[in-house]
Amino acid sequence: MIHASFADAPCGKPLRVERIVEPLLEERLARMGIFPASEVTRLDGDADLHAVRVRSARGEVVLGGGMGGKVVAHLDDGRMLPLTDLKPGERGHVETVNGGTELTEALAALGLESDEEIELVRRLPSMEYVTLVLGRGRVRLSEGMAAKILGRMGDLECQFANARAGVDFQVERIIGGQRARRAIASLGVHPGEALRLLAVEKAPHYRLAAGERFILCSAEGLRLFLRPEQAGQVIVGFAGTKERDNEERA
Repeated sequence: MIHASFADAPCGKPLRVERIVEPLLEERLARMGIFPASEVTRLDGDADLHAVRVRSARGEVVLGGGMGGKVVAHLDDGRMLPLTDLKPGERGHVETVNGGTELTEALAALGLESDEEIELVRRLPSMEYVTLVLGRGRVRLSEGMAAKILGRMGDLECQFANARAGVDFQVERIIGGQRARRAIASLGVHPGEALRLLAVEKAPHYRLAAGERFILCSAEGLRLFLRPEQAGQVIVGFAGTKERDNEERA
């Protein structure tokens, strides 16, 4: 049996979790039924992720596919799935967030905290928000970016993903990780700026580049999206070529 990190494991091959190096990650995975000796598979990293619209007690919010894929819901029928795998109308509660403090804080700002009751409203196609940054010019924001921009339209607090076309939107806060905030800032969008949504258009099709995320699938079908550093902390075992040949001959 050859041992390697999940980040170095082949896609589509049966794997066995040997150990999880980082205690907090070990605790999170254990909550989802993944322990040492669990059987898992690494899926192709080109799997599509859709943005989702989710309803909680605080109303409806939009999560980009990357963020939604890291939120695991415990459904009323007992299954645990990432939000991106839920079907419209399925309900449950937030079981865990497979991310760091920044992601947890971002979700809390949207009203999605641990044990929060939720319902998937619908999965969203990839769209781009054609936006005027007042005094600066036009930019195009992905739905993931638009979901991370919080502010006001008059007296209404909302995400820019829920903004109405032609109505001025005052940016108050940018949520998410440092990379996401830097990407949004590079387009001239900062707290204090005023935006105006001009149109929402279908986004060009794209897939995440290899290495940006790793998809772990449990024997029960639960898909988890791990960052590269997290995938490196999950040590798995898999049969080497010689060992497989011996098994086949036996």
